[in-house]
Amino acid sequence: MQALFDSFLHFDLSVFEWVQTIQGGFLDRLMVIITTLGEGGIVFIAVGLALLCTKKYRKAGVAILVALLVMEVGNNLILKTLFARPRPFNLDVTQYAWWHEIYKFPELVKRPTSYSFPSGHTSSAFAAGIALLWYNKKFGIPLTIFAAVMGFTRIYVEVHYCTDVLFGTLVGIIYALVGVLIVNKVYPIVMPKIEAKFEEFKKKKAAKAA
Repeated sequence: MQALFDSFLHFDLSVFEWVQTIQGGFLDRLMVIITTLGEGGIVFIAVGLALLCTKKYRKAGVAILVALLVMEVGNNLILKTLFARPRPFNLDVTQYAWWHEIYKFPELVKRPTSYSFPSGHTSSAFAAGIALLWYNKKFGIPLTIFAAVMGFTRIYVEVHYCTDVLFGTLVGIIYALVGVLIVNKVYPIVMPKIEAKFEEFKKKKAAKAA
């Protein structure tokens, strides 16, 4: 597996070299803020929960949360462990001395301890963005654009290789489609029962208040 990643190294390094030409000042601060928003997928979970509070967009909210759950299993429990790719700053010096002679981690963010491939921030961002896009283009397009920006920030702060982000985008889209498929199958069966129970609860509460 490492041989496959080795074949990407020169490409990934060339991307880092270009990124380093634009790093600095305000852009550093902006990229750090955006990339921090993706920690733990919190911002995307918040979007899903917010949509749950509206009847019109509730199905999209459920799809986002399901897609993020699928992403958590797919990325963190399977792919990262399976590929076990070291972060850019963790490559073995004895094997890749040439890399460390020309590469220096910019220390813009705290060094993650997990494996590098694929990018979790990117996967969760696209899982949420595409899931929302499936049901609502008006809100889905901006969120998907934000997902692309999120992916770029992971390269900018140099905690992921470009190939981590590209593959993270691909699997993120797959997670979204899986989430949409699950929701489209289960939602029509489960949600009416949940809403009926909720309405029953509201009526009982109103009766007690009266």
